[in-house]
Amino acid sequence: MDKILISYILLGLLALILILPLFSRRIERNLEIFFFAMGIVAATISFSWSIELVAEALKTPLFIRDVPIGIVQVVFIASLLFGYYSEKIDDLVESLRKKISTPVLLAILAAVLGLGSSIISVIVASVIISEIAFHINIPRKLLTRFLIASAYAIGLGAALTPVGEPLSTIAIHKLSGEPYHADFLFLARLLGVYIVPLVLTYSLYIYFYSKRFLEKHLIKESVESIEAQIFSQKSSLKDLLKIALERSVRVYLFIFALVLIGESYKIIVELYLKDLPSIYMYLFGSISAIVDNATLTATVIDPELSLLQIKSFLISLLIAGGFLIPGNIPNIVMANIHKIEFREWAREAIPIGIIPFIILWILIEFLNL
Repeated sequence: MDKILISYILLGLLALILILPLFSRRIERNLEIFFFAMGIVAATISFSWSIELVAEALKTPLFIRDVPIGIVQVVFIASLLFGYYSEKIDDLVESLRKKISTPVLLAILAAVLGLGSSIISVIVASVIISEIAFHINIPRKLLTRFLIASAYAIGLGAALTPVGEPLSTIAIHKLSGEPYHADFLFLARLLGVYIVPLVLTYSLYIYFYSKRFLEKHLIKESVESIEAQIFSQKSSLKDLLKIALERSVRVYLFIFALVLIGESYKIIVELYLKDLPSIYMYLFGSISAIVDNATLTATVIDPELSLLQIKSFLISLLIAGGFLIPGNIPNIVMANIHKIEFREWAREAIPIGIIPFIILWILIEFLNL
């Protein structure tokens, strides 16, 4: 089949992937299964099936850079540990809230884990903040906004070093030779001037939003709290195992599906994105809201690109990755653990992501900053 025709079909499928969860509650509540099915369809349409692809899809959720500690194991183990020590974590959080206000606590968590994700990895940072959020006992609307803004902070901060996330690992590997000789801190030097202020900005946003929200609602946390979702000390080991296993399976299906989708859409990248000027690469990078940004990095980033093209494309991927649940690992982890639905994430995340996305586009492309 002609590549152009395949690309048109895949673009149509991409539209369906974006639209269907917005109009179907059943799909929205079973997003992992939906993406798993769409991944199979996309791989079939693009003729991407191979033993290597299946092996990669099976392996990716379980490994980090060939080390057998992947997102699935982290989610499973953390769910058990945080569940088992639920009461002690409650006491710790309560003691912190006696010393500092809730808005300050939320902002500190986002800042510390946002920048810390470049060292402890995006997966660990995402799971920690997701589990601690259960114990802060804030209204659902504030909880969702806090998690989404934190997901942006963690997704951005993790890109500073190759330890943080697959995107940065792949970028460093591909640029390690001539002419850039990328080392451990290459991306920190290239992107840090944008990423660090963005992480701190999202932390400040969390502080001011939560402060205003709690003042407006007179801190009526008991009316709409997440207390019922917290693992209680009375939970049996069987209950904890069931919850941890369900979370892990859902995350596994999601990551498996994204590997298939990422491979399938390489043809789109090669046909329409590979040789675009940086000003358009930035805009096209918004596809990372739905396609795995590590795959896009592996396909597009090349030593022949200019620093401006590399910088422009990576910043675009990092910000746009927060728009929708499939766009980044923190989104997947937080949405899964806290049962945030597709349209709820989009409704809250796009407004707080699109403004930085546009501002950075202007700063990089038009003001050369």
